[in-house]
Amino acid sequence: MNIKLQNILFPDKDRYTNYHALFCREGQGIYDSENHCMVMSRYTICDFATYLNAISIKKWKEYTNIGKVTLELEVDGEFELVLSGYHLVQVAAQRQVFFKRRFKCEEKQKITVELPETKETLIGFEIHSFSDCRIFGGGYYAEVNEKQFNPVVLSVATTTFKKEDFIRQNLKMMKEELLSEDFVGQNIYVHVVDNGRSLDRAEVESEHIFYHPNKNVGGSGGFTRGMIESLAQSPKATNVLLMDDDVEILSESIRRTYILLLLQKRAYKNHIISGAMLCYEQMDEFHEDVGFIGGDGGQNPSKECESVTEISNIVKLEESDTDKKDSYAGWWYCCIPAKMIERNGYALPVFIRVDDTEFSLRNRAKFITMNGICLWHMGFVMKFNYFMEYYQVFRNFLIAEACNPSPRKKRIWKRFMGLLLSELLRFNYEAADLILDAVIDYLKGPAFIEQEKCQERLDAMSKRNAVMRDLDEYGNLGLDIDSAYKEDIRRPLDTLLYRLTFNGHILWPKSLLRKGPAVVAYDWYYNPQAQCLKDSVMAVNPYTKTGELRYLDKKRFNEIVKKYFAVMKAYKKKHAKVDAAYYARRKYLTSYEFWEKYLELEKYQ
Repeated sequence: MNIKLQNILFPDKDRYTNYHALFCREGQGIYDSENHCMVMSRYTICDFATYLNAISIKKWKEYTNIGKVTLELEVDGEFELVLSGYHLVQVAAQRQVFFKRRFKCEEKQKITVELPETKETLIGFEIHSFSDCRIFGGGYYAEVNEKQFNPVVLSVATTTFKKEDFIRQNLKMMKEELLSEDFVGQNIYVHVVDNGRSLDRAEVESEHIFYHPNKNVGGSGGFTRGMIESLAQSPKATNVLLMDDDVEILSESIRRTYILLLLQKRAYKNHIISGAMLCYEQMDEFHEDVGFIGGDGGQNPSKECESVTEISNIVKLEESDTDKKDSYAGWWYCCIPAKMIERNGYALPVFIRVDDTEFSLRNRAKFITMNGICLWHMGFVMKFNYFMEYYQVFRNFLIAEACNPSPRKKRIWKRFMGLLLSELLRFNYEAADLILDAVIDYLKGPAFIEQEKCQERLDAMSKRNAVMRDLDEYGNLGLDIDSAYKEDIRRPLDTLLYRLTFNGHILWPKSLLRKGPAVVAYDWYYNPQAQCLKDSVMAVNPYTKTGELRYLDKKRFNEIVKKYFAVMKAYKKKHAKVDAAYYARRKYLTSYEFWEKYLELEKYQ
């Protein structure tokens, strides 16, 4: 039999108006919403070798049991169909034309073209019009053996906290475009875990969609509840697709995920399918699909962030390696085999951040990624805060490494001690203090995270974040906010004095400080020359035109330094014992027995 691997997608929503290149390039064509088709004028080219519409033929052949693949289109008009393959040579996409044929369809007609056996990475097609043409739809189909189908029950588990508009929009899309499809929809179930308990069960639940009120236990608790409900449903899920709430879903991505699972070769059944995060605010910008813990101890994307409008970038994403050491998949779109959960447990109860990283590392996960399996996520420019990025990430990494001992810990520790110093040097004393508090709370051992006090801690810690104000509130300071992410060349004498005095904090009178404020970035970006021996800095977010004015404070600096030595002394004395305690409790902390009590499942139904 033949099965559809991929639909040909059109820019059929208002949100896609400025992002036609995700669907088709060159002449583009216009989407006719009344007749549900793409309309091309005479003597234009419409190129569908795009991020959403090219077929990742090499990966479909590698990961699944498929035979002959064909392209089927419903079209009318006179045109030439061109079928091409693409691979990367250095940084350029190389094109090989497989097929050219002229068609004259006086009315809507289905045409079928067989794809060649090839080693190309991607295959795409172009329509060269010789009259007005319309494309009504189509897809890539594969010859398959039904006896080789895998039993697939796909559960989509999304955790939300007061993101009602996103949830309603995505549920509506799934009902209309996915669950209504006979072949795929009957085997997909959706679990909405509501940590904010702000949604109405009646408006959420319908056939194959379930609502679960939940305690506000962050992403780790919300996604664990989604896993628990997925394994408890009837029929039991074979795969659990975890998905964030502040996202725009592409129903076709879930459909392709299901088809991948249905046709998956045995060798890849334990792999996680990791969908790409594209930026919600700039829909053609790729952010990440798989990450890894780098040599710098930080969380890094395995693939370079690129615009996915250029064919060279599209091919590069497909050919990029996701099999790096210490790799992980984020839980914005992460399809996990149910057997992996049953075998190695649920998330660690760390509220938010690093829960997904730890799960991948604990399971020594391997990953499948594919262009077109993606969603659009709200950008991180608006989300950065020191409590999350310094306290939560560092504390949770220390806990994760205690539960899964590895050489990564030295890199992670070095990174955060470096961040502590850099924040002190740009007068961000509260952020440095949060890094030390992360160590203090980690040293409290597993009993600290076994107590469910997530909301209480979140409320207390969030008050310590930087208060970013509109830059207009500071008056006319003549600041070049665009310089925040431009690195200044360091002057040798300034560098020497900067290091000897800890940027004016010791051995340097305030009277010799240069008048500020200097413009610095509000996030991790570090530009020492800009702030060198200044009396103040303005930490700015140039995207939102907000900032925080900070002044050099020698007393506060000395307090943090004193606390640092006290914390380091305690760490050296206790960490081996604390690590052992976490390691001894790791299986319990990820077990159903623990989570049933922690989530109070009997209460929240």
